[in-house]
Amino acid sequence: MLSGVGAAIYVFIETGSAAWLGALSALAALPYVLTSPLATLVDKLPRRQVMIWSDVGAALGPLFALLMAMIGQLEVWHLAAAGFIGGIGNSFQMPASQAAVPALAHPDEIDRANSLKQLGPAIGIVIGPVLAAPIVAWWGIEAILLIDIVTFAIGVTIVALVPFEDHRDDEPVADDGSWSMMWAWLSTEGRPLLMLMGATAVVNFVLAFFNVSIIALATAVGGVARAGAVLGAGGAAMIVGSVVAAQRGLAENRVGALTRALALMGLGLIVTSFRPSFALVIAGVIMALGAVPAVNAAMATMYNERVPASMQGRVFALRAAISQSLQPIGAVLAGIAITRVAAPALDDGGALSGSLGALIGIGRERGPAVVILACALGLLAMSVWLQRSSMLRELRQPPLGTSGKRTDFSEVLR
Repeated sequence: MLSGVGAAIYVFIETGSAAWLGALSALAALPYVLTSPLATLVDKLPRRQVMIWSDVGAALGPLFALLMAMIGQLEVWHLAAAGFIGGIGNSFQMPASQAAVPALAHPDEIDRANSLKQLGPAIGIVIGPVLAAPIVAWWGIEAILLIDIVTFAIGVTIVALVPFEDHRDDEPVADDGSWSMMWAWLSTEGRPLLMLMGATAVVNFVLAFFNVSIIALATAVGGVARAGAVLGAGGAAMIVGSVVAAQRGLAENRVGALTRALALMGLGLIVTSFRPSFALVIAGVIMALGAVPAVNAAMATMYNERVPASMQGRVFALRAAISQSLQPIGAVLAGIAITRVAAPALDDGGALSGSLGALIGIGRERGPAVVILACALGLLAMSVWLQRSSMLRELRQPPLGTSGKRTDFSEVLR
């Protein structure tokens, strides 16, 4: 988070162009799609090795940019290339680390482990934006890149020191490690999870709109000086949500836990967009982002508990490729929706000024609030649909291995 924000600040200072910021985001997400055919390596190789070598490969990006900076030859495209290289490493590291969770936690504790796993990104959201700007201002982009390389070294060292095994030898499913075998399983026994993957893609697409709109709304309501406080409050709420979920665990009905958390996110977004009040924006963001760890943990736990261990790397890689590819698209469409649709509609005399505008306020600066309100309705609709879907009936029953009441999903595979 520190290097991402720091690089964005540096690029914007150097170019003054928001187009370069979009290019950085797209290049960091593109490898998840391009490397997906190679994701079979995550399941064919020991996951510890994949995690270590992925981080080593990802570190080559900031190392390359740092060398260019030290010789005084750093250009914007070097940082874009570094982000692309880092994205290649992350596209393998992420599914490998998520697939390794069952090997690191007792079956009864997978939900709590996945909840605790959300703590890292949450802390990054709080610390990264706060430290990035002063570090770039005082010590330059070189300091950001050096910190990035050091964190890779710490991550590789920890993975090398923590003992765990993949436990894939007794897999009840015949698996040759190919994409076709994974698709065959997902389209039959794993069909509820394939449906859940589609729901995840929709949620990520909606949240891409929110990520852009909340920055615009916070700036419009609180001013530039206070806009960062909104993201900081949201990150702090995610930290608390991760700790609470890790302590208490999720309900055995993972679908129920997911839908309740999605509904809470939707309600939080409604609060955020309801009136042009900075206090309401803060309160709504805290409510919405505080539920994010439960959403992510519930989804990840259902995959960890249900997908055969030998296939989890490919499944998580596919899920990441879909979500990463939709986020840049959603971000671009969000800008268009705010400036060309929502803002004119709420302008004085606009199409919505006399109806929705009477409720949430009028003026072009309320355009982001309309988009956030649409995101809220989308999340609430998804929550209701998932709760009532008959296709997810199997996922509402806990699998064997976590309590005596649970049925063994792997027996179905046999």
